[in-house]
Amino acid sequence: MTTLDLANTVAEHLGTGWRAYTGKADDGSEAHLAGPNDQVLDLIAGTTTGRKTDQGRLIITGHLGFLRNHVPQDHKQDHKITVDQGKPPDVIAHEIRRRLLPNYEAVLHAAWDEKHASDGIAAAREQLAATVAARLGVQRRDQATDFHFGTVDAGVHGRVCVRSGASDSVFTVRVPHDRVAEFARLLATFGHLP
Repeated sequence: MTTLDLANTVAEHLGTGWRAYTGKADDGSEAHLAGPNDQVLDLIAGTTTGRKTDQGRLIITGHLGFLRNHVPQDHKQDHKITVDQGKPPDVIAHEIRRRLLPNYEAVLHAAWDEKHASDGIAAAREQLAATVAARLGVQRRDQATDFHFGTVDAGVHGRVCVRSGASDSVFTVRVPHDRVAEFARLLATFGHLP
């Protein structure tokens, strides 16, 4: 029985929404299980790892993919169990539900929450950059949050960097000598705004 055949049967025992698909290995030693809530489990026959301790074992790993970058620091990133390859598919499915899925799903949900929060922060940053650019009369490229304004010929010019989260944004402003006092007066007035 190939790992894919085994994965197909295990998927049936895991329940609704689970399906198996082939892995990258040409020898049929790899397969994947996709679950109903973005779960992806990698299954590898231990005979292909070359490690004696893996012989006769099925290595099952919870896959995080790009979400690995969003796992909160207080969560473990790697979720792996091994099961005797000779066990029946219903027992393997039981072991996956009991030993792997609870912690893996908790990390998966936490990573999605972090990603959505990160997406919200990125959207707010982009919106603030759009507002600043509009007020300065600047056309930004590709929704940039770091852009230049003005020109040397126009006098006042510089660069704006709208940073993410609660970080301060940075303005680098270049002012002609004959307008420095005026700019300083405007800046002092701005500093006293409520």
